[in-house]
Amino acid sequence: MAILQTLGVASCLGGPMRLCGYAAEMLHDEFARQKPEQKRLDLQWHMIHPEDHGSKEEKLSGLNKSISRFTQQWTEQSQPFLVIGGDHSCAMGTWSGVLNGLQQPGKFGLIWLDAHMDAHTFATSPSGNIHGMPLSALLGRADTRLAAMYPGSAFIKPENLILIGVRSYEDEEYDLLKQAAVEIVFASQINKLAQVLIKAIDKLSLSCRAIGISIDLDFIDPEDAPGVETPAPGGIKAEQLIEALSLINRHPKICGLEISEFNPEKDSKNKTLYLMKDIIEAFYGETLQ
Repeated sequence: MAILQTLGVASCLGGPMRLCGYAAEMLHDEFARQKPEQKRLDLQWHMIHPEDHGSKEEKLSGLNKSISRFTQQWTEQSQPFLVIGGDHSCAMGTWSGVLNGLQQPGKFGLIWLDAHMDAHTFATSPSGNIHGMPLSALLGRADTRLAAMYPGSAFIKPENLILIGVRSYEDEEYDLLKQAAVEIVFASQINKLAQVLIKAIDKLSLSCRAIGISIDLDFIDPEDAPGVETPAPGGIKAEQLIEALSLINRHPKICGLEISEFNPEKDSKNKTLYLMKDIIEAFYGETLQ
């Protein structure tokens, strides 16, 4: 059984809630409870925490550097990986590390599954929460304050970024993405997610050597994933997401999968926790005999 390098980011510094930092530990325990005959993959866990001292922004800067060191190393070694974040600001660390690790960072593509656009800066954000800003940093369009938290020297080309499932956003972040000509597939435009996801991978594969997938759990209908930081009405049914990921199981172009924004405080009967496990097994798991 293949070993999957897995990074748990025990932090919720970038969002408004206190408990999303527990996602990795809870998921670790959930996988540990599996019987040997149920195992579809072997997760090799690494856990990181923010520093105790410094301002929130200094802590996030240090945390993103730590995240990027892991994903850079795995990218250089061509090892597929999984990142379990707290809030979605961890994406600045995850994907900057991949960009740092690629010989041709211009040939990296990212598929962003999210109810939100996450493309604010400090100048436009109504809340000031950094989990709503990672894409502006990854595109190289951050303000000075946000750029200080970004650990990379390379950025994602706008034509190599595709947002899927958006249904809640502010005009300012939409303007930033429109000006950059980033492709956005709104939730209302999705009939079958599998078709949309495969089309996105096929498109990026034409120009990209490596592709990442970043999933904010609020992408999913809150009925199926109640345990999220900032739920938005509607969304994609969990069954559709599992089916779509199963169809691209261990796709050779995909270098890593990131999952973020789980909030156990809002979860009902561990519904969202179990769904996280299903998502990981759908994409990375071996087929049980």
